Amino acid sequence: MALIVIDHGNRIKTPVRSLFPARGVDSTTQAKAAHDSAGVEKQVHADGEPFSHFLGTDANNPHNEAQPDTYSPTKPDQRLAHHKRLKAAQIMTHPVHTISREATFKTVWSRMQELHISHLMVTDAQEHPVGIISRTDIIEHGKDSPVSIANFFTKQLIAALPDTDVAVISATFIEYEINAIPVFNENEQLLGIVCRSDLLRLLISGAHIEGWA
Repeated sequence: MALIVIDHGNRIKTPVRSLFPARGVDSTTQAKAAHDSAGVEKQVHADGEPFSHFLGTDANNPHNEAQPDTYSPTKPDQRLAHHKRLKAAQIMTHPVHTISREATFKTVWSRMQELHISHLMVTDAQEHPVGIISRTDIIEHGKDSPVSIANFFTKQLIAALPDTDVAVISATFIEYEINAIPVFNENEQLLGIVCRSDLLRLLISGAHIEGWA
């Protein structure tokens, strides 16, 4: 199932690749991505096999040619052929921690430290999600800064639907060098979030993805 683009909290029909150049393409402000965080490897190995292999993707060619607002991984692992595909809803973290867009960098940093997380969804006065801010964003602007994040959080996001394949999400982490993908339903309600670290933690702990479905 598709990946989607969320802009200021609303789903738009612009193709993912139009707004988020893949790795190796000259980056733009949007492509700096959204959900960046430092210090996480692009691939890990579990039982001697690559991260992308377990998730049914080819790391050298994770996607087919993009459709208007969808794309999918290629060359699925044959061992997964008889297993139900894992979906975003099965692995996402929920409820999602949020912060007001009027909060200061200092306040956001304190909340991240308190919760031991690297991303917060940003909300407006009506508590509607309008973007995301990462640990890296805070460090770049100053952990003790009294400035509001209102003009600095990321408004355009690559997002997933509940039935988006985890294989697609994993390939997206690698191709776009992002580290968190929020999950929205068809009514544009925020349901959860999937972080790169969530997948890495499961693999490092020895979990076998085939057994999740």
